[in-house]
Amino acid sequence: MLVVPRYFPKPAVLQFDQRQGSSDGGALLLKAADRRYGLIGCLAGCLRDERQAGKVDHSLKELLAQRVFSIACGYPDANDRLVWPPI
Repeated sequence: MLVVPRYFPKPAVLQFDQRQGSSDGGALLLKAADRRYGLIGCLAGCLRDERQAGKVDHSLKELLAQRVFSIACGYPDANDRLVWPPI
């Protein structure tokens, strides 16, 4: 059981004994932490997006979220297509 009252109000039970489960379950905790603290949004706010607005499909925040979550999940090349929300 994982108890982190500062970040999550209820205890979480994490089990990694499922043979056919996804290894990306930790991304749910990352997403919850980002929702609470807004770190990706803060990072996006520090950067200037100089792309042509008419050609933009995904915001800078969405692209950063994809990159951060893919690296955190062990996919450093991030060569999968963007899906929003990433989790």
